[in-house]
Amino acid sequence: MALAEFARVSTKIYAAVLDDEQLLPALQAVAEYVGAAGAGCLLIDKRVNRVKAVNSWGCFTGSMAEYRSHYSTIDPFRMARAEAPCGHWLRATECLPDSALRRDEWYNDFLLDGGVRELLGAKLFDSSSHTMFFSVHQAIGDGQSIPRNPARLDLLIEPLCSAARLHAGLLEVGYRSAIARWGLDHLAAALIFTESDGQVAQTNDAAERALRLGDGLTIQNGQLCARRSFETAKLARLIADAASASAPSAGCMLVARDAGHLPYVVQVAPIGAEVATSGRPMAMVLITGLDENCASEHELTQLYGLSPAESRLAVALARGKKLTNIASEIGVQITTLRTQLSAILRKFDVERQSDIVRVISNIRARAPSPDLGPGEEPDPARLGDRSRQE
Repeated sequence: MALAEFARVSTKIYAAVLDDEQLLPALQAVAEYVGAAGAGCLLIDKRVNRVKAVNSWGCFTGSMAEYRSHYSTIDPFRMARAEAPCGHWLRATECLPDSALRRDEWYNDFLLDGGVRELLGAKLFDSSSHTMFFSVHQAIGDGQSIPRNPARLDLLIEPLCSAARLHAGLLEVGYRSAIARWGLDHLAAALIFTESDGQVAQTNDAAERALRLGDGLTIQNGQLCARRSFETAKLARLIADAASASAPSAGCMLVARDAGHLPYVVQVAPIGAEVATSGRPMAMVLITGLDENCASEHELTQLYGLSPAESRLAVALARGKKLTNIASEIGVQITTLRTQLSAILRKFDVERQSDIVRVISNIRARAPSPDLGPGEEPDPARLGDRSRQE
């Protein structure tokens, strides 16, 4: 029963990646699962330094429009979460001393007036282009701490972070919303949708071109395969895990290409039955080149085997920070960072710190395709049609 409930909530989280209409049901499912009076998420477009989307379900009654226009610029909780590592939970009332909270405009005029006394939140994803935050809410008058079930919230941090990373990645390649209603051929990135056994159900034009090249990924007997057998086996496991009805999960891997080409970054995510028009769970495979991909700390961990601390250091170095500043910011000894730096050099198979920056810098944001004109809509996608079998 416990596994089934976790799977149900995880599926709703991943469904919201692909369909904006599934976002509020996902927030409701998370809040009820962990024992909170509400939940919310906040997406920041760092390229223009503004709130791209803010959504809330539950006890909060404040205006999202007012948050975007005013309170987002003075929100101390947003600033505190931005400085914390991804997946690290913070309480709003612990980010400011009591004396400051009593005078804080955001806390008093927005949060309290909206019916919320406490937020427990975390940064889920952070790249050069987007940051996503998540929080669960405690209502005014609720004397119990949030969440009621901390263990369940800990279980959800991985699907929450994975879903946030995938959602931001899809935004960067020009994805809009709802696979069941929007066409996919306007995307520059390659997208493939498969059954749990790897049988290809649908591809977009970019994926068709990549598959015709046979450079890294192919279709054999209707199934998506890599050129090397061990990569095919790992890809099959990721697809099966993503399309699992009992415990869906997301993952990523590198797939080698012909000599002279950087590997593909292959990200695999679940598509719940609510979104897939086939009526059964499926897997979405997003394929980009390393020179097009925007890596997060989590992706560096999966792609290069870095530890979380090593990934955090590598991203900080790529953003131009110096070891001494990083040591001061995260409160560790410089000798510890030098040990981590040596490990990163070994795992990246490079010799100099500048090479680390070069590798990370090559994992660039995906280039979005042009927006559709006013009133233009792409043709509806038809998930479940086996039109790409060989």
